[in-house]
Amino acid sequence: MSQALTIEKFTSSEGGSWSNAYLVSGPKEALLFDVFMLRPDTEDLVSKIKATGKTLTHLFISHAHPDHFMGSEVIVEHFPDVKVVSTPNVIGDLNAAGPPILSMLQSKLGPNGPKKLIVPDEIAASKLTVEGEEIEIVEFREGESRHFATLNIPALKSHLASDLVYNEAHCYLAEKRPDAWLDRLNELETFSNGRIHTAYPGHGEPDVPAKLIQKTRDYLTAFQSALGLGDGRAVEQEMLSKFPDYHAKQFLTVFTIPAYFPAK
Repeated sequence: MSQALTIEKFTSSEGGSWSNAYLVSGPKEALLFDVFMLRPDTEDLVSKIKATGKTLTHLFISHAHPDHFMGSEVIVEHFPDVKVVSTPNVIGDLNAAGPPILSMLQSKLGPNGPKKLIVPDEIAASKLTVEGEEIEIVEFREGESRHFATLNIPALKSHLASDLVYNEAHCYLAEKRPDAWLDRLNELETFSNGRIHTAYPGHGEPDVPAKLIQKTRDYLTAFQSALGLGDGRAVEQEMLSKFPDYHAKQFLTVFTIPAYFPAK
């Protein structure tokens, strides 16, 4: 394994969706994978990045959910030379979903929310580098989000998987694609075999890929089974009973259940 690169995990507040951002660092440079939604969480993240003394070269956005991109403006304010990048598919999703998300969060969060939307620039290559070490961009189709752009670091046998996998957190299913998500887990399982030692989830602690894939799969299949109860309140209680200690409860109660069982 490379001794040149390290990966450091940062986690937002529970109110900020308990989401993860990762700093991939060499001796002098660093790349940030995803960013938080709430301004206080992101300001704290900025302080921690500055404390490393590294030059932040890139902010890479994995997908178009606000707990992974909306704090980009704070990063740009503090690191004006940083390049905010992603893939064309993710940028398309951000252009479509970003403006209404921005308006909604501004109305709900006030000064803790975003002031403007930063849309990433298109990354022209299929790889990035940090201190000369190659980092592969690996895209996945719809699952939790419409598209995912993940980063694979061969030198570390590590994969920054974002919300393809969760660990001890309620899954965000408001876009109602559990079957597609299960398909993506199968693809990640195939991709990981013999290649990845550690997967880094969008929510929760890193672990070996097989464990994170299975935990996410178990949650999705439990939710699909619970839908057979036919009542939003019953489904919510069933999932809370099965996963009582999971974080990001709002994903279930505020977003997923209303999506499947809209108020009449």
